[in-house]
Amino acid sequence: MLIEDLIKNNYLITPSAYYLLEPHYKKGFALAELIKFAKARGTFVIDSSVAEAFLLEKGLVSTGTAEVEGEEKPLRKAYEGALTAELVGEMAQEDESGLLTIEPSESAPETSLSSSAGTGAGESSVSTGDAVESEPSAGLPQEVPDENSDSSNETLISTGTHSESKQFGASASVEKAFSSEHSEGESFVSTGAFEVETPDQNVEDNAEALPEEPSNGYIPVETNGNGYADSEEYYENGENGVKPKIVYGDYGIPIAYVGEDVEGEKSYSTYSDVVIKPKDGFHYRAKEIPDDWEIAFDVKSVKFQAPKVKNAASKEGEIIIQAYSSYFKSRLKKMRRIFRENPEIGTVIDIAKLSYVGDDEVTIIGLVNDKRETAKGYMFEVEDATGRIKVFLGRDKENASKVYNLIMPDSVVAFRGQPGRGIFFANRVFLPDVPKFRREKPPLEEKVYAILLSDIHVGSNKFCEKAFEKFLEWLNGEVNSRAEEELVSRIKYLIIGGDVVDGVGIYPGQYNELAIPDIFDQYEALANLLRNVPEHITMFIGPGNHDAARTALPQPGFYEEYARPLYKLKNAVIISNPAVIRLHGRDFLIAHGRGIEDVVDFIPKRSHHRPAEAMVDLLRLRHIAPTFGNKVPIAPDPEDTLVIESVPDLFQAGHVHVMEYKIYNGVFVINTGTWQAQTEFQKMVNIVPTPARVPIIDVETARLRAVVSFEQFCEGV
Repeated sequence: MLIEDLIKNNYLITPSAYYLLEPHYKKGFALAELIKFAKARGTFVIDSSVAEAFLLEKGLVSTGTAEVEGEEKPLRKAYEGALTAELVGEMAQEDESGLLTIEPSESAPETSLSSSAGTGAGESSVSTGDAVESEPSAGLPQEVPDENSDSSNETLISTGTHSESKQFGASASVEKAFSSEHSEGESFVSTGAFEVETPDQNVEDNAEALPEEPSNGYIPVETNGNGYADSEEYYENGENGVKPKIVYGDYGIPIAYVGEDVEGEKSYSTYSDVVIKPKDGFHYRAKEIPDDWEIAFDVKSVKFQAPKVKNAASKEGEIIIQAYSSYFKSRLKKMRRIFRENPEIGTVIDIAKLSYVGDDEVTIIGLVNDKRETAKGYMFEVEDATGRIKVFLGRDKENASKVYNLIMPDSVVAFRGQPGRGIFFANRVFLPDVPKFRREKPPLEEKVYAILLSDIHVGSNKFCEKAFEKFLEWLNGEVNSRAEEELVSRIKYLIIGGDVVDGVGIYPGQYNELAIPDIFDQYEALANLLRNVPEHITMFIGPGNHDAARTALPQPGFYEEYARPLYKLKNAVIISNPAVIRLHGRDFLIAHGRGIEDVVDFIPKRSHHRPAEAMVDLLRLRHIAPTFGNKVPIAPDPEDTLVIESVPDLFQAGHVHVMEYKIYNGVFVINTGTWQAQTEFQKMVNIVPTPARVPIIDVETARLRAVVSFEQFCEGV
């Protein structure tokens, strides 16, 4: 009852605060009193600190005049009881879920290495396997180490086959995989000592039940027509008497925002004292391998032509409309080129010329403005540069229901069929999609590896700083085995796909969750950490929605006045969002991944917990963010640079903080997780992040070579 009443008034509440307040609601205080108290504190998120202060003010709990030794305060008991209730609920959920176990084949050439005790402090864990395309498996539940086991300096290493998609849940163990056709029976490692075991032959996947999505929305809001989620339009006065601005937080959840009252200053470190040097005598084979990279696509390299207007006195709105008109015409033109590569498309006709076509079967290509389900099939409104028409697809047509669900608003689709009077009867539907077969790339003379990261969130008090420092030490040669040494010595590239810092003012109450509250110092801290990356490793760094960059997509790069320390790093290359990096002839498509939010909104059975599936949908539609005017803001550029014009070898995204990978029609799709532990906001939307995982990619095959986990060093996991 309390949650629903708060949501109706545009307020949010954390689970711990709910447990504190619920027993007293409508008995000891009224809703209006709680809202008035929260408003006075300048917050729309009622967390445990707000709840505690409110209950103290109302006299519903007492601190007492003095504490007797061994006696707890009533409020502390209530708060700890709330936390205990949360913990018990989580443990019960884990017990009911299945555990993914892998038993490698005895005849396989890989070795299986594991420690005799659980993974613990002073270690990282790695597993390897052969990639096999199949349905994705569920996330792994977190393992609880035995208190009696000696876990220092131990390693968990396993080898075996993996399914096409693996999701990395909040676990202490990590699965690592690579392509069966290119793996050549190699096995890989983690830090620490290990023992050799004889692999078994079976592979069993016990899928863990996915966490349920929240059933109700948080605040019923709509974006305005210009597509910007952070527009200056306001709500009408609500019961709280405040006009908050509409903004979308992480995962596309609408939240109401007002300015925060910041009291006092925080003391913090920018990691200027963190100095990690390569281990003496460590040999980097990657130093001897020549650099072979280029930025195949970057938004900054695209020269836009200003939209044409009638005269200099034209209103700003007219210019923006003209820009968006050019934007969608550009999208349609690029997509038509993609469709013409499909030999099944046949004769393509403009919509305006359909009246001149008889009963012949033809194909039309257009933007889907609207779609709806009817009693006999599915109706679409399709538009191209010459006109628009209604398209009907019968239920009896092949894969009609599946294709209907996959088509997002404003995506470009091809329909093949016969024209009627004011309507087009489709027999088949084609998505731009990725071809199933492509020409193989020539092999490389030597193995070269790249690390993919995203969502580091430096500046957050949930940033896994100890884990990140351990990762930097690992990069500098602090390894515990020969196999691990071979792996690190061949790492030549590091790609970071956005949200490198936590930002400032991104969502209500963020100041309370910031360790570094200054945006300049956040970038200074990040640069101080990244300067410890060995100089022979080239870093490619792009922006995300938390960064000091343009909010709308595409993002050309960081604002240099804020992120100047990054630009000064000698081995750093600043890229746009999205960008295509060509490493030794292999194309890596790098995007932050905000388009996943719209996929989850419009396509059934898609979830933030399984981001690789949503990324595959974007590949099928050949667009980073197909829908205009929903949760992902689109800039009024005269050219659509979000179209995936050429098929990449690898597609990397982040944003949702959950690591998962999948192979689709030869393209390796991976969401690279995060370096931030679970925040209060993520708890409210039921997102369980997979922090401190380091996926290592074999550049030659564009497949996962290894995943190294530093999660045990991440506090709050």
